Amino acid sequence: MLKIGEPLKADRFSVRIYGVLRRGDEVLLTRSRFRQLEFVNFPGGGVELGEAPIESLRREFHEETGLAIHPVRVLYANESAHPSSAQPIQIVSIYWLVESLGGEPKKGSDGEVVDLFWSDYREVSTAEMFPADAEFVAKLPSLL
Repeated sequence: MLKIGEPLKADRFSVRIYGVLRRGDEVLLTRSRFRQLEFVNFPGGGVELGEAPIESLRREFHEETGLAIHPVRVLYANESAHPSSAQPIQIVSIYWLVESLGGEPKKGSDGEVVDLFWSDYREVSTAEMFPADAEFVAKLPSLL
């Protein structure tokens, strides 16, 4: 995370949108691999140019979990400036509470998801998360 007054070395930004699917006290997480880096986050990804964010959420969630979803409400949008770890861009992440339209989650077609797993929403580990996701997880219990 950047410190106050420290300039962000980015010349563009990427909007990311993620779905938070609950099962009782648990939320669905992904373990993904991108450019030799493994990380944990919520199902979702980048909003493509010309794509409505809500459609991106539906597309990305289905690609990663095989599930069709119904977006319920926005839970959170990043409050801090987060640089990408791989490119000189700023990451802007938006997190939605979603409901499944049926079925069980299974690794989808995107090829980046290594595993899907459930975690108690009050105990989600941020050890393998990017700073933008860790910021959200710190506030998650008060948002659900």
